[in-house]
Amino acid sequence: MMFFAKYKKKKAINSYISTLGKDLARRYGKSKTYTTGQVEKTIHDEGYNWRHICYAHALYTSMKQFDKWHSDRGEVCDYNSLREEISDSFFGGDISPIDSGSFMEGSAGGSSGDGGSD
Repeated sequence: MMFFAKYKKKKAINSYISTLGKDLARRYGKSKTYTTGQVEKTIHDEGYNWRHICYAHALYTSMKQFDKWHSDRGEVCDYNSLREEISDSFFGGDISPIDSGSFMEGSAGGSSGDGGSD
């Protein structure tokens, strides 16, 4: 059972990396970060796996937004730990693709990068 759960988590994170960024850019314009509401709505509307949304937030929101979203729900999640886990599992330990948003097709160009107000 543990193997299946790990597989589902990895598959969800992979979909966040490979297509969620493109969906966010299509819906809200290209940006390095998006609001937690934008991420949440896109995951819901586009049918992504909701269970691992913390990883989507770690990829696409600011640390401030990430922390507020979890605090509002009484949850404790560590932004940097999730980003390190993603970089280890998907980018050979290199955090720079996540920091720069370069894993998202053309995401960093032509935008202020703030994805809305914090």
